Amino acid sequence: MSYTPVQLLENWILRQASDAGQAWLDTQREAVATSDLKSLYMAFGFAPRKVGKADLQLTERDLNDAAEARPGWMPHAWTIDQAARVLLLMSLPSEDDAAFHATLEKLFQTAEIREQICLYQALQLLPHQELFDDRLSEGIRTNIKSIFESIAHNNPLPMELMSEQAWNQMVLKALFIGAALDPIEGLDRRVNPDLARMLIDFAHERRAAKRPIPVELWRVAAPFADEVALEDMRALFASGEQLEQSAIALALVSTACDEADVILKTNPEIAKRAESGEITWREIAQQAY
Repeated sequence: MSYTPVQLLENWILRQASDAGQAWLDTQREAVATSDLKSLYMAFGFAPRKVGKADLQLTERDLNDAAEARPGWMPHAWTIDQAARVLLLMSLPSEDDAAFHATLEKLFQTAEIREQICLYQALQLLPHQELFDDRLSEGIRTNIKSIFESIAHNNPLPMELMSEQAWNQMVLKALFIGAALDPIEGLDRRVNPDLARMLIDFAHERRAAKRPIPVELWRVAAPFADEVALEDMRALFASGEQLEQSAIALALVSTACDEADVILKTNPEIAKRAESGEITWREIAQQAY
């Protein structure tokens, strides 16, 4: 049986919220459904006090249901107040796309950090997502890592809505601020020559300055590796730390370049682990950050 995102959120909250919290949320959703914006703004702010801030206790089946209800939706790190806030937003009438967009923008402009994180994660479940592409591009300019990650990580909207320029800026910024690349949905699908070129230049400059290179960089750069990149990868594969060698091996395995095979043969043990799937990008990201 398939569920809608609203049904899933309602079920998850029902399992954890107190009777008083549940009753409060039901009342607020009814008010918001009548376009009562004052109730929306107040309830959005009060949600943590009324339903709590606990992490949602989701099972593997819950996560599978979420992915089926909305491809790319991964609420494993959501909290109960976040779920309640999203339900409030989903109760808002949306027939008038301009009014809906204006209401959300007002919330964005007055939101504190937890509220902004909630709003950016909520967009993937809300209507008129195409109206928020500029909001996403603006959001990745933030200096607050948790807000940046609410856009870049476990969120299918950047993959679906961002221009190539905005996408490339997001990936570059992730590397600059120490945010992992692996949780970026569509990372391999949206690899492009311009992004790879920027990363290859960045890596070459870092190596020349004897500065560390983010190991996940090679995942995005390798598909378009040129002579400079291959030389850098060859040198680091021979003398780098084990995590760096593993990342380069995994990146080289994914390319169809003859030179990549030549480099991999210089360390057959790591190459074999990369080819067999023993090394994964998820594990590399977990060890790198």
